[in-house]
Amino acid sequence: MTRKYVSLVSALTAGTLAIVLTGGCTLTTERETTELTTLKQGSSKTAIAEATTVIKSPVDSRDYRYVVMDNGIKALLISDPDTDKSAAAVDVNVGSYQDPDDRLGLAHFLEHMLFMGNEKYPEVDGYFEFIRANGGGANAYTADVRTNYYFDINNEQLRPALDQLAQFFVSPTLDPAYVDRERNAVDSEYRLHAKEDGWRLFMAQNATSNPKHPKSRFTIGDLETLNNDDGKSLWKDLKSFHDTYYVAPNMGVVVYGRETTEQLEKWLKESFADVPDGGGVKPDTHIGLAPYADDQLGVRINLVPLKETRVLSLAFPMESLHPYYHKKPMGYLARVVGYEGEGSLHSLLKEQGLIESLAAYPSDTPGEFAEFNVRIGLTPEGLEQVDDITAVVFDYLALVRKEGIQQWLYDETRQIADLGFRYQEVRGAQQTATGLASRLHYLPASDLLNSNYLYDEFDPELIKRLMSNLTPDNVRQTVIAQGLPKDQIEPYFDTHYSIQPLSEKLLKRLNNPQAHEDLTIPAPNRFIATDLELRTSDKADEPTQIIKKKGLDVWSMTDSSFQVPRASVRLKMTTQKASETAKDLVSLQLYRTLLSRSLNEYGYPAKEAGLNYGLSTSREGLNIALSGYQEKQAYLLETILKGIDQFKPEKAEFEQERERLVRNLRNKAFVAPFRLGMDRVSQLLYPNYFTDDEMLTAAEAISFADLKQYAGDFYNSLHISMLIYGNHSRSEAMKIAELVESSVLNDTNRGERFDQPFNVLKDAGLREAVDFDHNDALYIRYVQFDTTEDRERAKFSLLGRLLATPFFNELRTEQQLGYIVNASARPVERHPGLTFTVQSPVAEPEVIEQRIEAFLAKQVKRLNELTEEELEDYRQGLIVDLTKRDTNPDERASRFWHSLDGREHSFNYQSDIADAAKTIKVSDIQQAMDELLKQQGQIIITSRGNVNNN
Repeated sequence: MTRKYVSLVSALTAGTLAIVLTGGCTLTTERETTELTTLKQGSSKTAIAEATTVIKSPVDSRDYRYVVMDNGIKALLISDPDTDKSAAAVDVNVGSYQDPDDRLGLAHFLEHMLFMGNEKYPEVDGYFEFIRANGGGANAYTADVRTNYYFDINNEQLRPALDQLAQFFVSPTLDPAYVDRERNAVDSEYRLHAKEDGWRLFMAQNATSNPKHPKSRFTIGDLETLNNDDGKSLWKDLKSFHDTYYVAPNMGVVVYGRETTEQLEKWLKESFADVPDGGGVKPDTHIGLAPYADDQLGVRINLVPLKETRVLSLAFPMESLHPYYHKKPMGYLARVVGYEGEGSLHSLLKEQGLIESLAAYPSDTPGEFAEFNVRIGLTPEGLEQVDDITAVVFDYLALVRKEGIQQWLYDETRQIADLGFRYQEVRGAQQTATGLASRLHYLPASDLLNSNYLYDEFDPELIKRLMSNLTPDNVRQTVIAQGLPKDQIEPYFDTHYSIQPLSEKLLKRLNNPQAHEDLTIPAPNRFIATDLELRTSDKADEPTQIIKKKGLDVWSMTDSSFQVPRASVRLKMTTQKASETAKDLVSLQLYRTLLSRSLNEYGYPAKEAGLNYGLSTSREGLNIALSGYQEKQAYLLETILKGIDQFKPEKAEFEQERERLVRNLRNKAFVAPFRLGMDRVSQLLYPNYFTDDEMLTAAEAISFADLKQYAGDFYNSLHISMLIYGNHSRSEAMKIAELVESSVLNDTNRGERFDQPFNVLKDAGLREAVDFDHNDALYIRYVQFDTTEDRERAKFSLLGRLLATPFFNELRTEQQLGYIVNASARPVERHPGLTFTVQSPVAEPEVIEQRIEAFLAKQVKRLNELTEEELEDYRQGLIVDLTKRDTNPDERASRFWHSLDGREHSFNYQSDIADAAKTIKVSDIQQAMDELLKQQGQIIITSRGNVNNN
């Protein structure tokens, strides 16, 4: 169970044009990204009644049925005969905004309590056990105005899983016996986030909101806000909250299965008919208040993070955008303001050395209010000039008002969006169900699938009217950095902040915009795809090698079976020079960053048009990946290769990127302990996986001359592996491969493929006590088995599945050791393994270890009583996961690339393991358990934390 939040400091990359929402360089916030495309809550009922035909993409072969049940539940039923997994989601139109003032976190607490059993299925965690045993997963999250419950599962078990989920809302026991346990779990979740800047800054930002508005309040809950000293009041408040809000008219349900929509509807009605209708009265939701008071607009807000972070955020509140979902006026504006090509706001400020990133995006809380946001990552120099940067943003907004509201630019945005919907890629069952469930509250049935792609009408007057909110007296200028002046403290996360009116000097400058020669509106996008012809697919069902030379291995597969004109080109240049030393690895990371930076202004329009590219590094070398429409992929790759050949970084750019790398390495200390612990496990498994301290020392020492030297040395001895997959013919693939070979390789630099070394533990027992600066203690045990046989891999994967839910139930639900409790199979480099992780605010590592040992001892008895029938459920779950079909071209390309990039010897290794799993018997599982208890090849990581200070 999770809580969602707006991360003001999330690292944003300039990725594809987010045609699903707004266009341009965009990001999303929790305040209902999908609902940017929705109707006003008050008008949704009429709209839904008028249209029940769901418009779908031409390449979407699934069947859809929209229904409204007698009790008021709105549901979408999706039939996909080819799906490997079935799924369902229930979205309840209530969240933390509906928390009573004296019970903050109650919506989140209720989410937890619904998993504690119901009248029909009373076993605590029985739902999780059933889902897990049948190859699925389940979870839930609480947001501001929504709470979402979801699962996926093997197809054969959709009916019973759906019924179990329905009983959450039909007959939950809300067992008082679990009230104190789950309030402790909520408190542990709160403490888990205590040093996460995303939460800390989010809550401090909310503290600067209208105190009468629910936006201003604490949302997670803790032992104080969920106080239960009298042993009964919390349960009474919980029951009242549930009975008020958890009613059928507040629910949207999506059911996704291979059955017909008629059959899915029958199951839906059988299971959900008894959800109470609330008497037909829609509950009071406290919505309608202004989110900010007058003295909270036209202000500067300082937020002080724990991490070394520098961010400038400009937010302009405005009316809800829901009525305009089919026009997307602010989505259009986001594309213009967030553009990163030539003449853009991004390019000008980056060229001046003031910013690291810039993104523009609208956000919307359904039925209430919206905001237009410009988020800017700052350099140290930029932090000193936030008012100057703010002024340039206002200058650009003035330019857009004057020149940027144009029909052709809106039409181009629509053209990109139309292509995106026409060739929409299918998502997995669970992701589809979860995402669509929330839309049922606000959208007409006709637009449930296409709403994110609609740019139906260019309305310049509407754009101008909404832009009238983008004024100095309506802006909230937020600066996030260490060392800022502050005079207030947010009480739940101890975040220091301040809020003050904008200075008269700044207001005068903002009200007098200036012109800049280098600023223009975006030029026409030359990368929009026009060649949409589908190539004839190869008869083979896996790639074949078309080039095998010294220094070069190329595989290709023409595949248009998904009926989309997209392709994937991936190449990896490996060399020992990638990570022989920490300095090498730092050099490679900086080289990649500077190379990407040099390409961005040219390549951004390609990403915007759905022709994506990216450069990344590993401890083995440099990776280049292209995906999306295949047209002009070869041309774009040629440009990237020319950029490599002509690489000439500026020293100032190098200094900026080195400073950012150093900052990111320092900030790793604030990552949650369980993540740092697993990072340490990896460092012990891979000799070339250097510690953060080693990397930091190297990053602080590297010079500009070192970087330029490395950029040449990297290519002295190389091996290139390539995969060209999708809508490229064999001849087109060969031309792409030849382009790479002629651009990078020569007679003297063809080397052997480099795979980073890996430690097989055998009988080595490694134990490390580390000091993570966090209140929680940590215990991780990773056990490795010295085999790579498929049958052994299958055996230990099954054992991991059998242990996962009981481990969670025993140590988390029953013993309340902490929020992060996990046991799972963890294969590494073809070697099977298991991990046991507990991050605890209440128990020291020695205690956690004792509890884990006791748990494992109990599991010996359980597994000795395991039946073949019980094992079969887990076996089928594993087999389905291993053999599931690819739902889109990117998934298939990734699967093939994983085989080529790793140490697997076959494109069908997952099927091989699945075949081996069919032979596993109960006796094999019992043997695996014995091996686990005896195995000495393991790594144990502990951290004491500050549990005594909680």
